[in-house]
Amino acid sequence: MKIKILIFILLTFSVASWGQKTILQGKVTDQANGEAMPFVKVQFQNTKIGMLTDSIGHYYFETYYASDSLIFSFAGYKKQILFVKKDGIQILDVKLAIQVTEINEVIVRPPDEFPSTILHRKMVANKEINDKEKLNAYEYELYNKLQLDLNNMGDKFTDRKLLKQLDFVMDYLDSSENEKTYLPVLLTESVSDFYYKNNPKKKVEVMQAYRVSGTEELSFNQFLGDMYLDINIYDNYINMFGKSFVSPTANFAKSFYRFYLNDSSFIDNHWCYLLSFVPKRSGDLTFTGEMWIHDTTYAIKQFNANISPDANLNFITDMYFEHTFDMVAPEVWMLTEEKMIADVNITQNSKLYGLYGRKYASRRNFTINEQKPEEFYKADGAVLTVDGASARSDAYWAEKRHKPLSKQEERIDEMVDSLNNNTYFKMLKNITFLATTGYYPLGKVELGSVFNLVSTNPVEQLRLAVSIRTSNSFSRKVEFGGRLAYGFLDQRFKYLLTFRANLSQKKRTLLKCYYNYDIEQLGQSATASTVGSTFGTAFRTGILDKLTFISRVGTSIERDIKKDIIVKGGFEWRELEALGRANYVRTNTLLGIPDTVSRLTTSEFTASIRWAKGEEFISAAFDRTSLRSKYPVIMFQATFGVKGLFGSNYEYQKFDLFVDHTKTLGIFGQIRYGANVGKIFGSAAYPFLKIHEGSQSYWLLTSTFNKLNFFEFISDQYATAYLEQHWDGFFLDRIPLIKKLKWRLVSGTRATIGSLSSTSSGNIQVPSFVKKFNNVPYVEANLGIENIFKFGRVDLVWRLTHRIPGENPLGVRGRISFNF
Repeated sequence: MKIKILIFILLTFSVASWGQKTILQGKVTDQANGEAMPFVKVQFQNTKIGMLTDSIGHYYFETYYASDSLIFSFAGYKKQILFVKKDGIQILDVKLAIQVTEINEVIVRPPDEFPSTILHRKMVANKEINDKEKLNAYEYELYNKLQLDLNNMGDKFTDRKLLKQLDFVMDYLDSSENEKTYLPVLLTESVSDFYYKNNPKKKVEVMQAYRVSGTEELSFNQFLGDMYLDINIYDNYINMFGKSFVSPTANFAKSFYRFYLNDSSFIDNHWCYLLSFVPKRSGDLTFTGEMWIHDTTYAIKQFNANISPDANLNFITDMYFEHTFDMVAPEVWMLTEEKMIADVNITQNSKLYGLYGRKYASRRNFTINEQKPEEFYKADGAVLTVDGASARSDAYWAEKRHKPLSKQEERIDEMVDSLNNNTYFKMLKNITFLATTGYYPLGKVELGSVFNLVSTNPVEQLRLAVSIRTSNSFSRKVEFGGRLAYGFLDQRFKYLLTFRANLSQKKRTLLKCYYNYDIEQLGQSATASTVGSTFGTAFRTGILDKLTFISRVGTSIERDIKKDIIVKGGFEWRELEALGRANYVRTNTLLGIPDTVSRLTTSEFTASIRWAKGEEFISAAFDRTSLRSKYPVIMFQATFGVKGLFGSNYEYQKFDLFVDHTKTLGIFGQIRYGANVGKIFGSAAYPFLKIHEGSQSYWLLTSTFNKLNFFEFISDQYATAYLEQHWDGFFLDRIPLIKKLKWRLVSGTRATIGSLSSTSSGNIQVPSFVKKFNNVPYVEANLGIENIFKFGRVDLVWRLTHRIPGENPLGVRGRISFNF
């Protein structure tokens, strides 16, 4: 008995270190005489996990693949089935009784399920066991390679005028397996050590080396490892290109796929079954392909798939990926090799050049269930880059690469240098830069902006503007910029001076300083076109009769505290001059008559903190683009107006909380929702309060109210909420004729409410045209079609409350957007 207690204690310690294993042991004896029974078959019910007792009747299991029952069987003895406590430890001793048998009639019936259905069901039942996330800990060495190739060259590529100007490119061309000619233009490689622990889940990746061939414009080494390129085929949905594809391993996959059992064979000494899958319906975000499934553990040994040809997806004409798994430890399957290629083109049969995006990843040197100290997983950021990682020698790469480079891959840097020294290529590159940024590169400076060259408004009538800024060729650490504009009606020059500096390379720290002397529209969304926008002029729906001339001087500093926590602090001085109906009037307390105030002045200090768990960015020298977090973005901002500082007239405090979240919902598309609540204390003139953002444009804005005019509502305490659902093809793909157009339904609603206390106006009268909520929120809803010709979106916007007499509450708004 003492020995069994000791064994139980040792087993308890063992299972704590392995996690989620079932450990069983015991002895099988003859019920009649008590003698040990060797060679008794002991097997988990409905599995192939089993063994025979040893010469003295003992058995021992340590497995992830336990079922809830254990079967003991031996010829001439009654079969015995015992209950098993899964993911735990048990000692089960069994006494078998002699069987007296009678031969009964045997009836053979066809199976109720197809073999393919049975195999798929067993694979799904064992998903959690075969998923690497079950492990207590693991680590491995990863080699990752990403490549971009210019494709779609065509048979007559060598006769095109472009190639005649760039004839040296011929030396760098290559051919794919489907005989398409392509030109490698970008290659990234990385070698890293990846670590994972469970309970709680923590992931750390230490990048030992990385290199980028072909460009130095972007900083994206954090995406070269495993953290942000991981596809887990055991998930119900596989998220790619901002879409949720139904996985053929999903619990509900039979509703979207047909499965066929095609073959069986040994693969690396493992007997496996080949299960192929095709979509039940065209248009769904699904795959076609096949997977080899191990016959005992029902783990996937090999998986390869293409995106379904009729999937409602833009620009990706084809995508193929292939995963290979190996049993790196007893009953532990891990992804060891991964290949992926995406064919990107504007249209299915585009004559324009497209891109191949390629990924190759290899994992080796696995360590299973050996957890590091807890402090190791508390690193600042999930991807850590060691010093000197970007300066590894050729000898280092030759040793560490899991797969050698091709000749074309080795010569990418050489080819790009040749292109950048070619006059014709420089011209093409500069025109592309102009089309995307509005600026034309001229060596150390960039001239623009074509988006603001010519515009009109009631104050200036015709307005001309020119901008200039330093380029990355001048410096990647500091940037100087400016704009000069002139209005022909008011005959005033307007100007803007800016300065930006990167103060730290390790943790992004960006300093900004500016002086702006120009016309603005208060109550306009930060994402809307400015007053001087050429584009905004063409789409206005109303007269800008509430403009303001603003002089502002400010500075701010933004710093990443952690990879997903950003703090910002700044100071701004502003002087406002009314140019329309939104003028400044106060009551003269001595004469009891209204006085018009020509200018209002304020000095503000602002501080904010922004958190989006796991958020990552693609960064250029000064600007960066968020790839969004799967968690909500939360930001708190505080603003303090200081009376008497540089002539400031007001003392007040503003506090705002913002929440924004975009989440994929599988077959139901994607939802975005959020809210903003705020409160202003103290006394401030109405331009410094909350002017609820509106729009007077046919251009659809997704961050503000599209049927709300400027200055309709002003508040000192307020709340806003919004929700927008992108249904993708969930509804319209079910309609035969519409289905071919690949249109997508979008719907949403937005509401705001606020109030204005009598003490907050700073003795400046709120204009008479400003409305009161009177406890009724302003609400508008929208219903639209997106993905029209792959770029267009048109919405019907409906103003539900606070309608304006004589004005149609319905409005049509449109925009251009690029979505996969």
